[in-house]
Amino acid sequence: MSLQAHFVLMARYNQWMNAKVYDAASRLSAAELAEERGAFFGSILGTLNHLVVADTLWLKRFAAHHSSSTTLAVMEPLPIPGRLDQPMFDDLEGLTAHRKWLDDVIINWIVALTDDEFEPYRDSRRLQTLRGWSHE
Repeated sequence: MSLQAHFVLMARYNQWMNAKVYDAASRLSAAELAEERGAFFGSILGTLNHLVVADTLWLKRFAAHHSSSTTLAVMEPLPIPGRLDQPMFDDLEGLTAHRKWLDDVIINWIVALTDDEFEPYRDSRRLQTLRGWSHE
């Protein structure tokens, strides 16, 4: 399996698992989703928001890189989240729609890449070359 095919498989798996998580979350009431659970991001909704924030930050970093695929141009209009616990959506419906959109963005981006374009990122230390990366 090529490196690109492996990443396509992982992106589709990510999309499938996100759909399962959001389906499970949809069975909860708004109060249950917002209930403080003692988790790092508080509630289930807070945790799902955090995952969207993290994916948004990473996709914007990749989009800003000089070798970025044009498929990530759709990320440019999105504001950069200011905090990892920033609420992106106050309700599961809006968060679900955005999550589905993000998963499509990820898959479209990965499908457009070639094995050669993955090479610089095989070593996680090279991720530091992405604009916006900071160890601080």
